[in-house]
Amino acid sequence: MRIKMQDKVKEKLLTMNHCRDSDIYLLYEIWKDELAVYNLNIMNMKIVPILKLWANKEISHPSAIMRARRKVQEEHEETRGKVYEERHKQQEQVRKDLGYGG
Repeated sequence: MRIKMQDKVKEKLLTMNHCRDSDIYLLYEIWKDELAVYNLNIMNMKIVPILKLWANKEISHPSAIMRARRKVQEEHEETRGKVYEERHKQQEQVRKDLGYGG
């Protein structure tokens, strides 16, 4: 299942730039596709039915989607957004400040 989720996430990140910097947009796009399998339109749904599907494991857990995004962006530079680049630029300064690097 994990590999399948990474494939889904990678496809979204490659084709939808707005998902690269927003877990909310990514979650929306993944759930939209998963709900379509049940002939459900996420735009016409209230939150309670969505939460029931999530509780019944019929749609992906948000943490699984976020974990897959982190792994895909780590391994595939072309899927990274501006937030990823900024965070990793700051990482070097934090490491230096903590005395972990020169």
